[in-house]
Amino acid sequence: MNSHSMLLCLLLAVAPAAAADTPDEAATLAIVTAGHWQSGQQHGVYRVRLENVGFEHVSCRVWIEWLSAPASGQPFTTVARLPLAEASDSFWSCPNRSGTVVLSDAALQLNLVHAYSLEPRVFNVALGAPGHYQLQTEGSASP
Repeated sequence: MNSHSMLLCLLLAVAPAAAADTPDEAATLAIVTAGHWQSGQQHGVYRVRLENVGFEHVSCRVWIEWLSAPASGQPFTTVARLPLAEASDSFWSCPNRSGTVVLSDAALQLNLVHAYSLEPRVFNVALGAPGHYQLQTEGSASP
């Protein structure tokens, strides 16, 4: 193997790890923007992005984004972005149907399916200031 081939192999081996830090536009199944957040003088809306990851075993990655309210005529800017770790651990699949993501005010509901057992699960998430969320357990109230 020459040095160019070896370098290409190394780059391809590293590329998937770097891609996990940001959403993959090509793999995006759904984007829902709604709700409202405020932190001090800053305010904006939430955006939830679902994407498929993997190829033999396809699972779901869920991104929560906090977008700042734009000045008139300006695009939204991303203030914070986090994967919803509890639903992005490769055990959950994103069904491609309406009702998978329900986002209103500061509450997120995800209707996902276990990738192996095919059992449905509802993830209820209380959204907060940029970079903060809390997974709700059965019967718990919003903070």
